[in-house]
Amino acid sequence: MTTATGRAAVLDSFGAHFEVREFPVPEPAPGAIVAAIDVATVCGSDLHIWEGKLGGTYTVPMPLIIGHEMVGRVVSLGAGAERDSVGQALAEGDRVVWANEPCRHCYTCTVERELTLCPNRRLAGLLDCNVAPHFHGAFAEYGYISPGAGRLRVPDDVESPWASAGSCALRTVINTVEAAGRIDFLDSVVVQGAGPLGLFTTALLSLHAPRHLIVVGAPDERLKLASEWGATHTISIERHRESAQRREAIHEITGLGGPSVAIEVSGAPGAAVEGIDMLRPHGRYVISGTVGGARQAIDVARVTTRGLRITGSMSGDIDAYYKALEFLGRHRERFDWDRMLGRRYGLGEVNDALDAMRSMREIKPIVDPAVAP
Repeated sequence: MTTATGRAAVLDSFGAHFEVREFPVPEPAPGAIVAAIDVATVCGSDLHIWEGKLGGTYTVPMPLIIGHEMVGRVVSLGAGAERDSVGQALAEGDRVVWANEPCRHCYTCTVERELTLCPNRRLAGLLDCNVAPHFHGAFAEYGYISPGAGRLRVPDDVESPWASAGSCALRTVINTVEAAGRIDFLDSVVVQGAGPLGLFTTALLSLHAPRHLIVVGAPDERLKLASEWGATHTISIERHRESAQRREAIHEITGLGGPSVAIEVSGAPGAAVEGIDMLRPHGRYVISGTVGGARQAIDVARVTTRGLRITGSMSGDIDAYYKALEFLGRHRERFDWDRMLGRRYGLGEVNDALDAMRSMREIKPIVDPAVAP
């Protein structure tokens, strides 16, 4: 049973303090689902939205309920919503994750079948919360799963905070690694970034057993976790502050003129320039972490004369969610997913949760509507 109203942390302007407000809990339209948020996790994009630095082609309306990594428990199903996107039965109390809603009638959706790049998609955490059904973002007591949004029942062996973190960060990594192409024992791979994306990338790539798996990032605690999750080498940006120093250290490890594959999941200024500069001839580079910021001056002649292959990878649709959940459950003994998670914050503490991510005190802060205040 839903209550008449539900609370949410609302942002009125960039950098402001979130205010907890109440909105009427909607009835689900045909094909839609209303879910009670079990937990949400903070994504780097949430931080960028809060700071007004998201960039790209995104429109950020105000006011809004931000957050797009969440797990909810079904409280009401609209007509025709009794199964998830892979045909599993859904019932009240089941845990679910869900994707953004593409329009499914544009060229990108129907011909190219790139739903994550749909120019008309409805993005969780980026919709005016004054407009019904209000609960568009994760930092709230309820979430509204639109009729056209993909949804998946969370397996019993996957804890809610893991599934929440996996619902954006890991599903993005699933697509990113697939975009890189085959990786095996002959490859030397560099992962730029030791945040949630970088750590998930490290875990996934470790199962490919590359010759070298090098993680570049900071702080040391994250690099230590990267090593535990399969990195063969780590390079601290705090001790190798200049790009040339990092490139030299990487080349010393890999030989053969540099790594064969590099994956950018840091979003750091200049990361793409550095990644392209480090690659050996015929190297592959996937850019996934940079979704805003200043333009970067790429050495195009280097791309041409070295035959480099550069690919952009953006987020992931419900297929990547499904693979992410399977990965989390199947490898729960190999990787301690709890090591990535921070403390739980209530809806009145969303600013503190975002600050914990910004200061790098925590990798994945958790927002739990059941926690006071």
